[in-house]
Amino acid sequence: MSTKNLHRLAGLTIAFLASAAQASPVTSPANVRSGPSPKWPVIATNPAGADVQVLQCGGGWKRDWCQVSYGQIKGFVGAGVLAPSGNNVVVAPVVTTALANLYKGPGTKFPVIAAVPGGVTVSKGACSASWCQVNYDGKVGYMMENLLQREGALFPM
Repeated sequence: MSTKNLHRLAGLTIAFLASAAQASPVTSPANVRSGPSPKWPVIATNPAGADVQVLQCGGGWKRDWCQVSYGQIKGFVGAGVLAPSGNNVVVAPVVTTALANLYKGPGTKFPVIAAVPGGVTVSKGACSASWCQVNYDGKVGYMMENLLQREGALFPM
């Protein structure tokens, strides 16, 4: 490998590592799916606080799903992410249900990086095995999923 290519590779590696080291912002979006089930593909995400138009919700297969429109996107979201806001319906923000520890990793064996009071709005990312990635006050860590809920949502998540 030539010295020029080696320097180029080193520069790209440093740029990649620097960008990976910066914690990307985590949001609390609602996945919009092409059908009323988690089996349908995600076609878009609506941010927390987004004012959506509810086209229909109902019994049967629709009981836990609502068809919504947001901008040019029309699809289905879980009913548990929606909350009334005045005369509108919005994607509900995520709040802590009680005092919750924010851990450096997904488990109690990791160090606690913050204690988050109950009722505080946080930005929630992906969840796996009952742990969710959470951004609170500029700190990104993990919190137990059962300590998070969509504020004002009419149905539980």
